[in-house]
Amino acid sequence: MDASTHHRLLQLLQDFGQASDRYVESTGGHYGTHRTDMNGLTVIMKYQRAGTSPSPRDLSRELQLSSPATTAMLDRLDRLGYIIRQRSEQDRRSVHIALTEKAMAEAREMFRPLGAKMMELISSYDEQQVALLSDFMARAVAGVDEARLEVLAPPN
Repeated sequence: MDASTHHRLLQLLQDFGQASDRYVESTGGHYGTHRTDMNGLTVIMKYQRAGTSPSPRDLSRELQLSSPATTAMLDRLDRLGYIIRQRSEQDRRSVHIALTEKAMAEAREMFRPLGAKMMELISSYDEQQVALLSDFMARAVAGVDEARLEVLAPPN
């Protein structure tokens, strides 16, 4: 591949990120949530799929939010009936966040069109191609996270 092909792929990745942002912004606006709220719901879902629930500190770290911004987001999600704050039985000072059934139902509704389009696209590839694309995307996500850390690192 030549450099122009590599640059084209980089541009498409940037376009995909922007298209995803537009989807989240538009969908959130339709449901009365902020982009940050939508991203917060996504992180909470990720934790729940892994069999756990995040603390507010986990959300702050994952979303790169200050503690007050995280609290404001959680307050908005609570008012919408999307989350519950659960105190730990072992340490009552510790709080974990869980999604309500309402949040799960509306999240499915919010992301059903996107999920359907992506599954339609993915199904047009064979298993070997999907494995290659999955590997690429996992490595791309890791690369973005590594680049973010480099930007945040103090200068030498």
